[in-house]
Amino acid sequence: MFPFHHGLEQSIISHLQKGPLSTVGLLSFLRKTRRGTTKQGMYAALRKLVKAEVVVKHKTQVSLNATWLTRIETFVSLANHFYASNARSGNFLDIVDGDRISYEFKNANATDTFWIHVLLLLVEAYPGATFFAYNPHCWFFLVRPESERTLRDVIVRNKSQYLVAVGGRRSLDRAIKREFDGKRSQYAMRESPLFKKNNYYVNVIGDYVIEVWIDVAHAEAIERLYRSAESFTPEIEDELRDIINSKGKTKLVVSRDKKKAEKLRRTLAKPFYVQKRKG
Repeated sequence: MFPFHHGLEQSIISHLQKGPLSTVGLLSFLRKTRRGTTKQGMYAALRKLVKAEVVVKHKTQVSLNATWLTRIETFVSLANHFYASNARSGNFLDIVDGDRISYEFKNANATDTFWIHVLLLLVEAYPGATFFAYNPHCWFFLVRPESERTLRDVIVRNKSQYLVAVGGRRSLDRAIKREFDGKRSQYAMRESPLFKKNNYYVNVIGDYVIEVWIDVAHAEAIERLYRSAESFTPEIEDELRDIINSKGKTKLVVSRDKKKAEKLRRTLAKPFYVQKRKG
């Protein structure tokens, strides 16, 4: 994520922070702050940054890679929430049965960043435990596929199961079916929602229950999009991404509750073939 180690590369990134530049303009700025910078040296540093996908270059125009910026934002958001939560509440892995920790985020996208982190830590803490999830809609695979595939693949590699149910059978619900192999990873599309609130998401792994409530207005916007979309297109992707990035209160609660986890597990397991494993 942070492949730049030399002063010239760092200077290039600093200058591009304010917006794209031409190579001529970039060299001019560099020479003002780093006397002796040569054209050859700048291009050598640019090649390294382009190869590392930190910078994109088209003809003479240079800019920071939007994908890299997203990764940096994700990293910072995760670090802030994780360290802040440790300071005020302790590590969720250390809580005892009956305890819970609550986190709040500015939007659904920031929530999912921390959410995936929580789940990966729990997968490590409960090796072999089956992962159960209920989502009104599993939009994660549509706009955050890299993170969701990482979680799925880690669980599958651990010879466990990744089991996800959703509350509908719309075109966008069907669009992610190919992400599941039907054995280690299974996907169930219900005829109707499992819970009354369309902003409520829940996961179970081991003795832990992870509950998420996204912003009500955002949940309604997602529902409208799922009802109207006939297929998953770039335009639909942009609209969905705009929704989850929009500012709106979202809450994530991590509970360690053996009885609640077992009760939810029985409910969530109904549409799946579940292997007999611990958890």
